[in-house]
Amino acid sequence: MRLKIHQTCRWASLLSCGFILFGSTQFRAAASPASGSTPISGLKLAQFNIRLPSIGIPGVPAVEGIIKGAIADQITQAMGRTLQTEAPIVSSAQALFPTVATLPGRPFRATGDLRPIGQQIRTSRDGTVLLAPGDYAIPVNVFCMKHAASSPPGHRYLLAPLKGKMADVIVALNSRTVGLNLPHPQLQVLSWNLQAGMKYEEMTPELRAIVDLVLPDFKPRLRRSFLEQIDASWSQLSSTVPGLPSMDSSLNRLGDVGRTVVTLKQTRETLLRYGNNYESLSRALVTQNVRATSGNTPWSRVSDRVYARMITQGNYSTPAELQVRVVPASGSASTAPVQIASSQGIVSAQSAASPVPVNLTNLVADPQNAGIQPLSTSPQPPKPDKKEDEDESGSGTLQLNGEGFTGPQSPPQGLPQS
Repeated sequence: MRLKIHQTCRWASLLSCGFILFGSTQFRAAASPASGSTPISGLKLAQFNIRLPSIGIPGVPAVEGIIKGAIADQITQAMGRTLQTEAPIVSSAQALFPTVATLPGRPFRATGDLRPIGQQIRTSRDGTVLLAPGDYAIPVNVFCMKHAASSPPGHRYLLAPLKGKMADVIVALNSRTVGLNLPHPQLQVLSWNLQAGMKYEEMTPELRAIVDLVLPDFKPRLRRSFLEQIDASWSQLSSTVPGLPSMDSSLNRLGDVGRTVVTLKQTRETLLRYGNNYESLSRALVTQNVRATSGNTPWSRVSDRVYARMITQGNYSTPAELQVRVVPASGSASTAPVQIASSQGIVSAQSAASPVPVNLTNLVADPQNAGIQPLSTSPQPPKPDKKEDEDESGSGTLQLNGEGFTGPQSPPQGLPQS
Protein backbone atom coordinates (compact mmCIF):
# COMPACT_ATOMS: atom_id res chain seq x y z
CA MET A 1 0.00 0.00 0.00
CA ARG A 2 1.28 3.47 -0.93
CA LEU A 3 -0.27 6.49 0.74
CA LYS A 4 0.22 10.23 0.50
CA ILE A 5 -1.47 11.89 3.44
CA HIS A 6 -1.55 15.64 3.98
CA GLN A 7 -2.98 16.94 7.18
CA THR A 8 -3.97 20.47 8.10
CA CYS A 9 -5.64 21.34 11.38
CA ARG A 10 -6.81 24.28 13.39
CA TRP A 11 -8.26 23.92 16.85
CA ALA A 12 -10.01 26.57 18.89
CA SER A 13 -10.83 24.23 21.76
CA LEU A 14 -11.43 20.56 22.50
CA LEU A 15 -14.28 19.05 24.44
CA SER A 16 -17.40 20.81 25.72
CA CYS A 17 -17.10 20.17 29.45
CA GLY A 18 -14.49 17.88 27.97
CA PHE A 19 -16.91 16.79 25.26
CA ILE A 20 -17.76 19.35 22.50
CA LEU A 21 -15.03 19.86 19.93
CA PHE A 22 -14.47 22.66 17.47
CA GLY A 23 -12.03 23.05 14.61
CA SER A 24 -11.18 21.18 11.46
CA THR A 25 -8.75 18.51 10.44
CA GLN A 26 -8.68 17.23 6.90
CA PHE A 27 -6.95 14.25 5.36
CA ARG A 28 -6.45 13.66 1.64
CA ALA A 29 -5.23 10.30 0.49
CA ALA A 30 -4.36 8.56 -2.75
CA ALA A 31 -4.15 4.85 -2.15
CA SER A 32 -3.86 1.49 -3.82
CA PRO A 33 -5.75 -0.80 -1.42
CA ALA A 34 -4.21 -4.11 -0.55
CA SER A 35 -6.02 -7.23 -1.66
CA GLY A 36 -8.69 -8.27 0.81
CA SER A 37 -8.70 -4.93 2.62
CA THR A 38 -11.88 -3.40 3.99
CA PRO A 39 -12.62 0.02 2.43
CA ILE A 40 -13.51 2.98 4.59
CA SER A 41 -15.73 5.52 2.90
CA GLY A 42 -15.05 9.20 3.38
CA LEU A 43 -16.64 10.34 6.65
CA LYS A 44 -16.77 13.60 8.54
CA LEU A 45 -16.48 13.66 12.31
CA ALA A 46 -19.03 16.25 13.38
CA GLN A 47 -17.35 17.28 16.60
CA PHE A 48 -13.84 17.33 15.10
CA ASN A 49 -14.65 18.33 11.51
CA ILE A 50 -12.22 15.57 10.50
CA ARG A 51 -12.55 14.42 6.93
CA LEU A 52 -11.65 10.74 6.85
CA PRO A 53 -9.86 9.36 3.78
CA SER A 54 -11.08 6.51 1.63
CA ILE A 55 -8.40 3.89 2.24
CA GLY A 56 -8.17 0.18 2.91
CA ILE A 57 -7.20 -1.51 6.17
CA PRO A 58 -4.84 -4.44 5.60
CA GLY A 59 -5.34 -7.56 7.66
CA VAL A 60 -1.76 -7.48 9.00
CA PRO A 61 0.26 -4.25 8.91
CA ALA A 62 3.50 -4.58 7.01
CA VAL A 63 5.21 -1.52 8.45
CA GLU A 64 8.07 -1.07 10.87
CA GLY A 65 6.64 0.36 14.06
CA ILE A 66 2.97 0.04 14.87
CA ILE A 67 1.91 3.61 15.73
CA LYS A 68 3.16 5.54 12.75
CA GLY A 69 2.44 6.14 9.11
CA ALA A 70 -0.67 4.65 7.55
CA ILE A 71 -1.41 2.46 10.58
CA ALA A 72 -1.47 5.50 12.85
CA ASP A 73 -3.88 7.16 10.43
CA GLN A 74 -6.17 4.12 10.43
CA ILE A 75 -6.14 3.95 14.24
CA THR A 76 -6.96 7.67 14.36
CA GLN A 77 -9.91 7.07 12.06
CA ALA A 78 -11.25 4.20 14.13
CA MET A 79 -10.96 6.16 17.38
CA GLY A 80 -12.44 9.22 15.70
CA ARG A 81 -15.51 7.23 14.67
CA THR A 82 -16.09 6.25 18.30
CA LEU A 83 -15.70 9.88 19.39
CA GLN A 84 -18.19 10.90 16.72
CA THR A 85 -20.91 8.32 17.27
CA GLU A 86 -20.71 8.11 21.07
CA ALA A 87 -19.86 11.71 22.05
CA PRO A 88 -22.23 12.78 24.86
CA ILE A 89 -22.59 16.33 23.52
CA VAL A 90 -21.38 17.73 20.19
CA SER A 91 -21.10 21.26 18.93
CA SER A 92 -24.23 22.90 17.54
CA ALA A 93 -22.29 25.88 16.18
CA GLN A 94 -22.89 24.76 12.59
CA ALA A 95 -26.54 23.79 13.17
CA LEU A 96 -27.98 27.19 14.05
CA PHE A 97 -31.57 28.02 13.29
CA PRO A 98 -31.94 30.76 10.63
CA THR A 99 -32.19 34.25 12.08
CA VAL A 100 -34.04 37.49 11.38
CA ALA A 101 -33.18 40.93 12.72
CA THR A 102 -36.80 41.87 13.49
CA LEU A 103 -40.00 39.97 14.11
CA PRO A 104 -42.82 39.93 11.59
CA GLY A 105 -45.71 42.13 12.70
CA ARG A 106 -45.81 44.39 15.69
CA PRO A 107 -42.97 44.75 18.24
CA PHE A 108 -42.55 42.02 20.84
CA ARG A 109 -44.81 42.47 23.89
CA ALA A 110 -44.99 39.53 26.29
CA THR A 111 -48.58 38.78 27.33
CA GLY A 112 -48.64 34.98 27.01
CA ASP A 113 -49.71 32.84 29.96
CA LEU A 114 -46.70 30.96 31.39
CA ARG A 115 -48.63 28.62 33.69
CA PRO A 116 -49.19 25.84 31.10
CA ILE A 117 -45.43 25.63 30.47
CA GLY A 118 -44.54 24.20 33.85
CA GLN A 119 -47.45 21.77 33.66
CA GLN A 120 -46.37 20.42 30.27
CA ILE A 121 -42.58 20.50 30.42
CA ARG A 122 -42.14 17.97 33.22
CA THR A 123 -43.75 15.22 31.16
CA SER A 124 -42.49 16.32 27.76
CA ARG A 125 -40.59 13.58 25.95
CA ASP A 126 -38.45 15.95 23.91
CA GLY A 127 -38.40 19.33 25.66
CA THR A 128 -41.36 20.62 23.65
CA VAL A 129 -44.57 22.26 24.89
CA LEU A 130 -47.73 23.53 23.18
CA LEU A 131 -48.23 27.29 23.12
CA ALA A 132 -51.04 29.35 21.62
CA PRO A 133 -50.23 32.27 19.31
CA GLY A 134 -48.77 35.18 21.27
CA ASP A 135 -45.60 36.59 22.82
CA TYR A 136 -43.98 34.89 25.82
CA ALA A 137 -41.14 35.98 28.12
CA ILE A 138 -40.05 32.77 29.87
CA PRO A 139 -37.59 32.99 32.79
CA VAL A 140 -35.05 30.18 32.43
CA ASN A 141 -32.20 28.73 34.43
CA VAL A 142 -29.14 28.10 32.29
CA PHE A 143 -26.34 25.54 32.47
CA CYS A 144 -22.88 25.61 30.93
CA MET A 145 -22.21 23.00 28.26
CA LYS A 146 -18.46 23.21 27.76
CA HIS A 147 -15.19 22.79 29.63
CA ALA A 148 -12.38 25.34 29.87
CA ALA A 149 -14.38 28.25 28.49
CA SER A 150 -15.55 31.58 29.86
CA SER A 151 -19.08 32.69 30.66
CA PRO A 152 -18.96 36.49 30.54
CA PRO A 153 -22.09 38.39 31.59
CA GLY A 154 -24.34 39.84 28.91
CA HIS A 155 -23.04 37.84 25.94
CA ARG A 156 -25.17 37.57 22.80
CA TYR A 157 -26.27 34.05 21.86
CA LEU A 158 -27.93 32.35 18.89
CA LEU A 159 -30.19 29.31 19.22
CA ALA A 160 -29.53 25.80 17.94
CA PRO A 161 -30.76 22.27 18.70
CA LEU A 162 -28.94 20.39 21.45
CA LYS A 163 -27.03 17.47 19.90
CA GLY A 164 -25.12 14.40 21.05
CA LYS A 165 -25.59 10.93 22.51
CA MET A 166 -26.64 12.35 25.90
CA ALA A 167 -28.64 15.30 24.54
CA ASP A 168 -31.98 13.60 25.27
CA VAL A 169 -30.86 12.80 28.83
CA ILE A 170 -29.92 16.43 29.49
CA VAL A 171 -33.19 17.57 27.90
CA ALA A 172 -35.03 15.25 30.30
CA LEU A 173 -33.01 16.56 33.26
CA ASN A 174 -33.76 20.19 32.36
CA SER A 175 -37.45 19.34 31.86
CA ARG A 176 -38.31 17.02 34.72
CA THR A 177 -36.63 19.08 37.44
CA VAL A 178 -38.85 22.11 36.79
CA GLY A 179 -40.74 22.87 40.00
CA LEU A 180 -38.83 20.38 42.18
CA ASN A 181 -36.80 23.08 43.97
CA LEU A 182 -33.52 21.23 43.42
CA PRO A 183 -30.48 23.50 43.88
CA HIS A 184 -29.18 24.89 40.61
CA PRO A 185 -25.53 24.14 41.52
CA GLN A 186 -26.31 20.45 42.02
CA LEU A 187 -28.11 20.27 38.68
CA GLN A 188 -25.12 21.94 37.00
CA VAL A 189 -22.74 19.39 38.53
CA LEU A 190 -24.96 16.53 37.33
CA SER A 191 -25.10 18.12 33.87
CA TRP A 192 -21.28 18.27 33.81
CA ASN A 193 -21.16 14.57 34.69
CA LEU A 194 -23.61 13.64 31.94
CA GLN A 195 -21.75 15.77 29.41
CA ALA A 196 -18.53 13.97 30.32
CA GLY A 197 -20.15 10.60 29.79
CA MET A 198 -19.69 9.54 33.42
CA LYS A 199 -21.44 6.34 34.41
CA TYR A 200 -23.90 6.10 37.28
CA GLU A 201 -21.45 4.35 39.63
CA GLU A 202 -18.89 7.15 39.18
CA MET A 203 -21.30 9.84 40.37
CA THR A 204 -21.57 11.06 43.94
CA PRO A 205 -24.42 9.74 46.13
CA GLU A 206 -26.13 13.14 45.85
CA LEU A 207 -26.06 13.05 42.06
CA ARG A 208 -27.21 9.44 41.94
CA ALA A 209 -30.16 10.47 44.11
CA ILE A 210 -31.21 13.03 41.50
CA VAL A 211 -30.85 10.44 38.74
CA ASP A 212 -32.99 8.02 40.77
CA LEU A 213 -35.59 10.73 41.27
CA VAL A 214 -35.96 12.18 37.78
CA LEU A 215 -34.03 9.99 35.33
CA PRO A 216 -34.74 6.38 36.37
CA ASP A 217 -35.61 5.33 32.82
CA PHE A 218 -32.18 6.47 31.59
CA LYS A 219 -30.16 4.50 34.14
CA PRO A 220 -29.52 1.55 31.76
CA ARG A 221 -27.68 3.99 29.48
CA LEU A 222 -25.48 5.11 32.37
CA ARG A 223 -23.99 1.68 33.01
CA ARG A 224 -20.90 2.33 30.88
CA SER A 225 -18.90 5.53 30.63
CA PHE A 226 -17.78 7.27 27.47
CA LEU A 227 -14.15 6.47 28.34
CA GLU A 228 -15.04 2.79 28.69
CA GLN A 229 -16.52 2.90 25.21
CA ILE A 230 -13.27 4.42 23.92
CA ASP A 231 -11.27 1.72 25.73
CA ALA A 232 -13.48 -0.93 24.13
CA SER A 233 -12.73 0.49 20.69
CA TRP A 234 -9.01 0.32 21.42
CA SER A 235 -9.33 -3.26 22.62
CA GLN A 236 -11.07 -4.16 19.37
CA LEU A 237 -8.22 -2.57 17.45
CA SER A 238 -5.71 -4.56 19.52
CA SER A 239 -7.33 -7.78 18.36
CA THR A 240 -6.75 -6.90 14.70
CA VAL A 241 -3.39 -5.03 14.87
CA PRO A 242 -0.63 -7.33 16.23
CA GLY A 243 1.68 -5.67 18.71
CA LEU A 244 -0.52 -2.63 19.31
CA PRO A 245 0.59 -1.04 22.62
CA SER A 246 -1.77 0.23 25.30
CA MET A 247 -3.98 3.21 24.54
CA ASP A 248 -2.47 5.37 27.28
CA SER A 249 1.04 4.88 25.92
CA SER A 250 -0.12 5.68 22.36
CA LEU A 251 -2.20 8.84 22.81
CA ASN A 252 0.72 11.23 22.25
CA ARG A 253 1.20 9.69 18.79
CA LEU A 254 -2.42 10.04 17.64
CA GLY A 255 -2.45 13.79 17.05
CA ASP A 256 -5.65 15.70 17.77
CA VAL A 257 -7.68 12.57 18.49
CA GLY A 258 -5.14 11.54 21.12
CA ARG A 259 -5.18 14.99 22.70
CA THR A 260 -8.98 14.87 22.77
CA VAL A 261 -8.93 11.60 24.73
CA VAL A 262 -6.33 13.06 27.12
CA THR A 263 -8.60 16.08 27.74
CA LEU A 264 -11.56 13.79 28.37
CA LYS A 265 -9.52 11.82 30.91
CA GLN A 266 -8.45 15.02 32.65
CA THR A 267 -12.05 16.24 32.82
CA ARG A 268 -13.14 12.93 34.33
CA GLU A 269 -10.38 13.18 36.94
CA THR A 270 -11.51 16.71 37.81
CA LEU A 271 -15.12 15.58 38.28
CA LEU A 272 -14.03 12.66 40.47
CA ARG A 273 -11.65 14.83 42.50
CA TYR A 274 -14.15 17.53 43.37
CA GLY A 275 -17.29 15.38 43.44
CA ASN A 276 -20.22 17.50 44.54
CA ASN A 277 -18.18 20.66 45.16
CA TYR A 278 -19.76 23.15 42.77
CA GLU A 279 -17.43 26.01 43.66
CA SER A 280 -14.26 24.01 42.97
CA LEU A 281 -15.66 22.58 39.74
CA SER A 282 -16.66 26.05 38.57
CA ARG A 283 -13.13 27.32 39.14
CA ALA A 284 -11.71 24.33 37.26
CA LEU A 285 -14.13 24.25 34.31
CA VAL A 286 -15.14 27.88 33.76
CA THR A 287 -12.39 30.28 32.75
CA GLN A 288 -12.49 34.07 33.07
CA ASN A 289 -10.47 35.32 30.10
CA VAL A 290 -12.95 36.12 27.31
CA ARG A 291 -15.08 39.24 26.96
CA ALA A 292 -18.72 39.16 25.96
CA THR A 293 -19.98 40.18 22.54
CA SER A 294 -22.81 42.65 23.08
CA GLY A 295 -25.39 44.08 20.74
CA ASN A 296 -28.90 43.32 19.57
CA THR A 297 -29.76 39.63 19.66
CA PRO A 298 -31.44 38.47 16.44
CA TRP A 299 -34.47 36.20 16.48
CA SER A 300 -34.04 32.53 15.60
CA ARG A 301 -36.75 31.03 13.41
CA VAL A 302 -37.18 27.74 15.25
CA SER A 303 -40.08 26.62 13.05
CA ASP A 304 -42.51 28.11 10.54
CA ARG A 305 -44.63 29.56 13.34
CA VAL A 306 -42.11 30.03 16.16
CA TYR A 307 -39.45 32.71 16.67
CA ALA A 308 -37.25 32.74 19.77
CA ARG A 309 -34.14 34.27 21.31
CA MET A 310 -32.37 34.10 24.67
CA ILE A 311 -31.51 37.34 26.44
CA THR A 312 -29.22 37.49 29.46
CA GLN A 313 -27.34 40.09 31.44
CA GLY A 314 -25.69 37.38 33.52
CA ASN A 315 -23.66 34.21 32.95
CA TYR A 316 -24.15 30.44 33.26
CA SER A 317 -24.99 30.69 36.97
CA THR A 318 -27.70 33.36 36.71
CA PRO A 319 -31.21 33.21 35.16
CA ALA A 320 -31.92 34.41 31.64
CA GLU A 321 -35.05 35.08 29.60
CA LEU A 322 -36.23 33.04 26.63
CA GLN A 323 -38.44 35.24 24.46
CA VAL A 324 -40.85 33.41 22.15
CA ARG A 325 -43.34 34.54 19.53
CA VAL A 326 -45.88 32.05 18.16
CA VAL A 327 -47.61 33.32 15.03
CA PRO A 328 -51.09 32.24 13.92
CA ALA A 329 -51.43 29.25 11.62
CA SER A 330 -53.02 31.41 8.94
CA GLY A 331 -49.59 32.82 8.19
CA SER A 332 -50.55 36.27 9.39
CA ALA A 333 -47.78 37.99 11.28
CA SER A 334 -50.25 39.70 13.58
CA THR A 335 -50.56 38.51 17.15
CA ALA A 336 -53.21 41.07 18.07
CA PRO A 337 -56.31 39.82 19.92
CA VAL A 338 -59.47 39.03 17.96
CA GLN A 339 -63.12 39.23 18.99
CA ILE A 340 -64.93 35.88 19.27
CA ALA A 341 -68.33 34.83 20.54
CA SER A 342 -68.69 32.84 23.77
CA SER A 343 -71.42 31.90 26.23
CA GLN A 344 -70.63 35.16 28.05
CA GLY A 345 -71.00 37.27 24.93
CA ILE A 346 -68.32 38.84 22.80
CA VAL A 347 -64.88 38.42 24.41
CA SER A 348 -61.36 39.24 23.39
CA ALA A 349 -59.03 36.31 22.72
CA GLN A 350 -55.89 35.42 20.87
CA SER A 351 -56.08 34.09 17.35
CA ALA A 352 -58.38 31.10 16.93
CA ALA A 353 -55.40 29.19 15.46
CA SER A 354 -54.44 26.07 17.38
CA PRO A 355 -51.39 25.91 19.68
CA VAL A 356 -48.12 24.69 18.19
CA PRO A 357 -45.12 22.74 19.53
CA VAL A 358 -42.40 25.04 20.86
CA ASN A 359 -38.83 23.91 21.64
CA LEU A 360 -37.67 24.82 25.13
CA THR A 361 -35.24 22.51 26.92
CA ASN A 362 -34.01 20.94 23.67
CA LEU A 363 -32.39 24.24 22.69
CA VAL A 364 -28.84 25.40 23.31
CA ALA A 365 -27.77 29.04 23.28
CA ASP A 366 -24.64 28.99 21.14
CA PRO A 367 -22.13 31.82 21.70
CA GLN A 368 -20.50 31.62 18.23
CA ASN A 369 -17.20 31.90 20.09
CA ALA A 370 -15.13 28.83 20.97
CA GLY A 371 -13.89 30.55 24.12
CA ILE A 372 -17.37 31.05 25.61
CA GLN A 373 -19.75 28.55 27.18
CA PRO A 374 -22.83 27.39 25.27
CA LEU A 375 -25.87 27.35 27.58
CA SER A 376 -28.75 24.91 27.87
CA THR A 377 -32.05 26.10 29.36
CA SER A 378 -34.67 25.01 31.88
CA PRO A 379 -37.88 27.05 32.47
CA GLN A 380 -38.39 28.45 35.92
CA PRO A 381 -41.76 27.57 37.46
CA PRO A 382 -44.22 30.40 38.10
CA LYS A 383 -43.82 31.79 41.61
CA PRO A 384 -47.20 33.14 42.72
CA ASP A 385 -46.21 33.19 46.39
CA LYS A 386 -43.05 34.61 47.89
CA LYS A 387 -41.31 31.92 49.85
CA GLU A 388 -38.03 31.70 51.61
CA ASP A 389 -35.33 31.14 49.01
CA GLU A 390 -33.93 27.66 48.73
CA ASP A 391 -30.31 27.14 49.71
CA GLU A 392 -28.36 27.07 46.45
CA SER A 393 -24.89 27.28 47.94
CA GLY A 394 -23.95 23.82 46.74
CA SER A 395 -22.86 22.79 50.23
CA GLY A 396 -24.58 20.83 52.96
CA THR A 397 -27.21 18.13 52.57
CA LEU A 398 -29.07 17.91 49.29
CA GLN A 399 -32.82 18.03 49.82
CA LEU A 400 -34.92 16.28 47.18
CA ASN A 401 -38.40 17.77 47.08
CA GLY A 402 -41.29 16.79 44.87
CA GLU A 403 -42.60 13.52 43.58
CA GLY A 404 -39.98 13.06 40.87
CA PHE A 405 -40.53 11.40 37.54
CA THR A 406 -43.27 8.79 37.61
CA GLY A 407 -42.74 7.37 34.14
CA PRO A 408 -43.47 8.35 30.54
CA GLN A 409 -46.83 10.04 30.18
CA SER A 410 -48.90 11.05 27.20
CA PRO A 411 -48.10 14.57 25.99
CA PRO A 412 -50.89 17.15 25.72
CA GLN A 413 -53.24 16.66 22.82
CA GLY A 414 -51.65 17.81 19.60
CA LEU A 415 -48.05 17.42 20.79
CA PRO A 416 -46.08 15.06 18.51
CA GLN A 417 -45.18 11.65 19.93
CA SER A 418 -41.41 11.25 19.94
